[in-house]
Amino acid sequence: MKRLLKRAAGTFGLRISYTFLTFVTSVVLARLLGKAGFGTYTYVVSWAYLLAIPATLGFEGLVGREISIYQAKLSWSHISGLLRWANILTIFSSLAIATTAAAIAFSSADGGDPHLLLCFLLVMLALPMMALRNIRRGSMRGLDRIVLGLFPEMLVAPALILVLVALSAVWLQDDFTASWAVGIYVLATGVTLALSMTQLERILPFNVQTALPRYARIDWLTRALPFMFLESVNVINARADLLMLGQLNGVEATGIYVPVNRGAQLIVFVLMAFSGPLSPTIASLYATGKQQELQQLLLKAARVCLLVSAIATTALLIFGRQYLLVFGPGFDTGLEALRVLCIGKVLYVFVGLAPMVLSMTGHARLTAITGLVSVLINIALNLVLIPRYGVTGAAIATTCGLMASGVVNTIWAYKKVGLHFNLLSQG
Repeated sequence: MKRLLKRAAGTFGLRISYTFLTFVTSVVLARLLGKAGFGTYTYVVSWAYLLAIPATLGFEGLVGREISIYQAKLSWSHISGLLRWANILTIFSSLAIATTAAAIAFSSADGGDPHLLLCFLLVMLALPMMALRNIRRGSMRGLDRIVLGLFPEMLVAPALILVLVALSAVWLQDDFTASWAVGIYVLATGVTLALSMTQLERILPFNVQTALPRYARIDWLTRALPFMFLESVNVINARADLLMLGQLNGVEATGIYVPVNRGAQLIVFVLMAFSGPLSPTIASLYATGKQQELQQLLLKAARVCLLVSAIATTALLIFGRQYLLVFGPGFDTGLEALRVLCIGKVLYVFVGLAPMVLSMTGHARLTAITGLVSVLINIALNLVLIPRYGVTGAAIATTCGLMASGVVNTIWAYKKVGLHFNLLSQG
């Protein structure tokens, strides 16, 4: 547990830095661009995040699990082959997805917002770089270098974006638009990809670098796809509200909702901090049959997550309006949505570790299925509620979809793996 807490502290520190830097950047962009411009930027970046998941074909999750297992078995050739195969497939799939998405956007843009189209086409340039960076992040997780793997994306990227936005705003003044912000995002993505490539090359074991690659291509692809579906449904659940608000209510509604969503994410902040270092530990303990040790570890982690999340929820429920007004006048219209999301997120913390438990114990297909059901609920409710209730409807839909998947995954974790999340239990 001490080792886990040390690694969690490192990721927690990075996430604090990331949250602070992205919060400041969001405030700056919201004030510079207004609700519509800020909504445009967030809308196209959300599409890039979503499409980057299928672009990796699930190999980010697979390499994170398989490298730790292969390393324990000293199977260096398989690590070498897995990394090469993952990179090759990711390059081809990401280029295909980016090209297809750009073509669809261009062909359907007649009569639409030309500036929105420009921003979308720009952000598609970042898609292959995001996908390759994700593969390296998963590889670093498998090598038990969680903090180092997150460093480019969670510290360097937001810091670089903030500095470049500030400099560009001073230089361009009133000519600073969402397209400039998106261009800065693309540049930062390229810089952090280069950094992550250098990091992985530096820490990759010498035995892996010199080993003759061995491949299990079809087997790896088959086992990677559930990770892709799982990550896709997670991102859809996280960003369906933003994307559908942009489609149904316009990018201004997206701009209003961004601070709402960002504030609610603080509640599951500690849960995400534990997820990285906990994942390989779960896989290792389960593979070696240490069921009781794994159960106790999960309960301790869940209690810490719930305590921190309850504190964040209380603060946002009390000071929600003041928080939203930091982004500028008019953003406090999302206060009701913020309250809904806060309650939903803190409830989700009770069951938030279950999907990771299933994924790391060979049951990723189950989480993919329940996640898909959650996405369908989320999308269906967004279609019904957004036209009538706007940003509050999006918050309700997201909460319902999230809780549905969390509860079902918790039941599966108990039935399939024998692990529970009764926080009053001693193990």
